[in-house]
Formats: sequence, C-alpha cells, structure tokens
Amino acid sequence: MGPIGVFAYRRMPFGLCNTPTNFQRCMLSIFFDMMENFIEVFMDDFFIFYVVLMIKSLDNINYVLKRWIDSNLVLNWVKYHFMVT
Repeated sequence: MGPIGVFAYRRMPFGLCNTPTNFQRCMLSIFFDMMENFIEVFMDDFFIFYVVLMIKSLDNINYVLKRWIDSNLVLNWVKYHFMVT
C-alpha cells in the first residue's frame, strides 16, 4: 500500500512464528482467574468491567495492574484510558 494504509509485518521479526497466538496464550495464562469475572483480554488489549460500586472497580483495576507488574510486563500509559464511558 501507499503512505496511507495498513502496515503489517510480512514475517515476524527475529524469526518468531505464531507470535499473536503465543501472546494471546500468555495473556490468558496471566489473567486466567480474572477472565469473565471482571476482565476480558484480546491480544494486547484488556478491558476491565465497570461494576456498580466505584470502590470495587478501583480494586479490580488495582488487582489487574498489580498482576501486570508481578508478571514483569510493561504498559504504554499513552495508550490506556481509565474511567471512560
């Protein structure tokens, strides 16, 4: 495509195969006990469900971020939005 369009790898860098699948599997193994309770994970995106009590929602966010840090993962804070309708 030209200068405007979709940019994608023709092959994965460093010779990696099935990288999206492996990344999804990694995310599912890290957040397995939270899945469908208050978080959904797809590839490198995760969504924390809003619950009726704000304090519970904040606890859920804290729990997810702590798990993220404990797993030695890094967030790009520019891409994440909290408390958005």
